[in-house]
Amino acid sequence: MDPIFYLLGAVVIGWLGQLYTTYRQAMDFNRQVRTMRPFGTVSVGVGGRRYRGGRAYVAIAVDDAGIVRRAVSLSGFTTFARGREVPGLSGRRVNLLAGERSIEGLSKAQRAAARQAATLLKQGKSTATKEAVV
Repeated sequence: MDPIFYLLGAVVIGWLGQLYTTYRQAMDFNRQVRTMRPFGTVSVGVGGRRYRGGRAYVAIAVDDAGIVRRAVSLSGFTTFARGREVPGLSGRRVNLLAGERSIEGLSKAQRAAARQAATLLKQGKSTATKEAVV
C-alpha cells in the first residue's frame, strides 16, 4: 500500500478522535450546568479569543434576588479541560458582573464570559417582563 494512504488514515483517525473528545467535553460541561438549575436561573457566556489566550465559558446560577449562587468556568487550550467552580463569583450581584469592573481571580476571558452571561440573563428577564405585560 501507498504511504500516503497510511498518512491520510492517521489524519482521519486523529480528526475523529478530536471530534469525540470535543463532544465529551461539551456533554460534561452541559451536565455541570444542568446541576446548577436548582440554585436559580442559569445563563452561560463565552469570552476570549479562539487562538490568542483561549476561550472561556462561564455559567452562572442567579437567584430571584439577583445574587449569583453558583458559577462554573470551562477554559483551557485542549479538549481535556473540564469545568471548575469559580468561588470568586458566588455571592456577588449580577449587576456587578454585567459591569466593567475587574473581579479578582478571573482571567480576561473569564471576566468577558461572566459579563456576557450576566447581560444575557438581564436581557432575558427584561424580555420576559415585557411579554408578561402585553
